Amino acid sequence: MEPLAESHPSPDVSCENCSTKNPGEKKFCSHCSFPIAGDDEEKQRFRLLVSSRKRLLSDANDKIKSAKTAIYILAGVFFVFGGIAGLANDDIPTLIVNLSLCILFLIFAAWSTTNPFGAILTAFLVYLTVQVTNAFVDPATIASGFIIKIFVIVAFVKGIRSAQEGRGYLKELEKLSAVPVDPR
Repeated sequence: MEPLAESHPSPDVSCENCSTKNPGEKKFCSHCSFPIAGDDEEKQRFRLLVSSRKRLLSDANDKIKSAKTAIYILAGVFFVFGGIAGLANDDIPTLIVNLSLCILFLIFAAWSTTNPFGAILTAFLVYLTVQVTNAFVDPATIASGFIIKIFVIVAFVKGIRSAQEGRGYLKELEKLSAVPVDPR
């Protein structure tokens, strides 16, 4: 009678990407999906995927920075022009409203560091509300600075879209256990 062959489990394999221990018979890492038993081509494809996501995240962060810059510029515009209009015309309510908007946009800019999507979207909605309110109060303001308003709206829309895309890239990089690029 032949002795039964003992089955020895394969030794654990450490993932090259995230250092997670995986059973030796696994082809992909259970944590990050790295092809631990794959050939060099599969491993290279995985690394290229991570690299491309990091590049896309970096591009999205650049667009987010331009939206953040637009928020800072708006804060400055409300401060300077609101201050001039309020002080030159002895219009204290206009001065208070514009200084309050300046502070609000500075808060949005600071918030965009931790939550770009929420901050840029909220700043955009406040900006649109201010423009619509101004149009009701004085319809001549619609045409005043029209080109600048278009540039601001485009910067906000690009920033919102990029923040949303960046959020997706960041989640994907976290899933792949890849260290994301620094957003600053």
